[in-house]
Amino acid sequence: MEILYPDYLNNIILFNELEQEQLDCIKSKSTLYTYPRGSILFVEGQETNGTYIVLSGLIKVVKLHKEGREKTLAILRRGDILGEMTLFETTARSANAETMEESTVLYIPNADFKQLLLDIPQLALQVIGILADRLRQTDQQIQELLFLNARGRIICNLLHLAAGHGIIENNLIKISLRLTHAELANLAGVSRETVTKVLDDLKKDDLIRIKDRQLWLLNTDELYQQGN
Repeated sequence: MEILYPDYLNNIILFNELEQEQLDCIKSKSTLYTYPRGSILFVEGQETNGTYIVLSGLIKVVKLHKEGREKTLAILRRGDILGEMTLFETTARSANAETMEESTVLYIPNADFKQLLLDIPQLALQVIGILADRLRQTDQQIQELLFLNARGRIICNLLHLAAGHGIIENNLIKISLRLTHAELANLAGVSRETVTKVLDDLKKDDLIRIKDRQLWLLNTDELYQQGN
């Protein structure tokens, strides 16, 4: 693990403009953890004391309703920051974070992370950019929930997944995540039955293809039209 540590940092967008001395400083203030699939990093209401940076794997951020329903707020991948809002205010965790596959994260106590942002301007600018992007994503989610029907929300989430986790093969886009209908329903804020119906309709219209739980987008232009 000690040998891989510097390579992990160099290959993360958040750190790729930093000098080795700065990377060493980050390393000295952080801890590397690897969690198996299904691990809980933190739960809603838990006291906050640090920020996570995803180095590998996938982590979902989930908001639970008191009746047992859940809404997946984000699926984080390599280079994403988790729990960053606690850098600027002392508050409890606002959602749960769970690994979807084996994941490695860098944990930095908030007091140390704040000092790193003061000492390394390039790092501060990168974090500001990530926060701005996160705000845009949240605004887009709100608009989709307010103005789109269930079919539109599902299509938009397929396009978001393609943008964040898509692989181009033979001029088609394959979503690398293997999500269940229930997981896609939690992302879109609809029922599992609705997801099943909409996906069946999209397959009949030759807009998507599903094989071995792998989802392919066959006509992104038409999907964009139907999702807006």
